[in-house]
Amino acid sequence: MKFYFNPIDENLFKEKAIGNFVRTLIFNEKTNEIHRCYSRKVSKKWKQSIKNNIESDYRVKKLSGNNYQIYSWVATSELNLELPDFSEKL
Repeated sequence: MKFYFNPIDENLFKEKAIGNFVRTLIFNEKTNEIHRCYSRKVSKKWKQSIKNNIESDYRVKKLSGNNYQIYSWVATSELNLELPDFSEKL
C-alpha cells in the first residue's frame, strides 16, 4: 500500500485536523477504481503518526494486497468532496 497525505507535513496535518474531518480515499490500482471513500471527525490531536492512524482504521486494515493507494486529507466539512493536490513530493 502507498500512502499520500495533504498537507504532507505531519505536525501541520495533525493541527489542521483538530475540529475538522479527515477524508480518506482508497484507490485500487489493479481495477483503476475507487474502492472506498470515507471521512471521520477529529476531536483531539492524534498521538500516533498520521500514517499509523490511517493504517489502523478497520477499513484499511481489512484490505489485502499491495495494489492500493491511500489518500488522506483534511476537510473542513464532511460534505466537502474537493480533492486536494497530492503532486507535492514527500
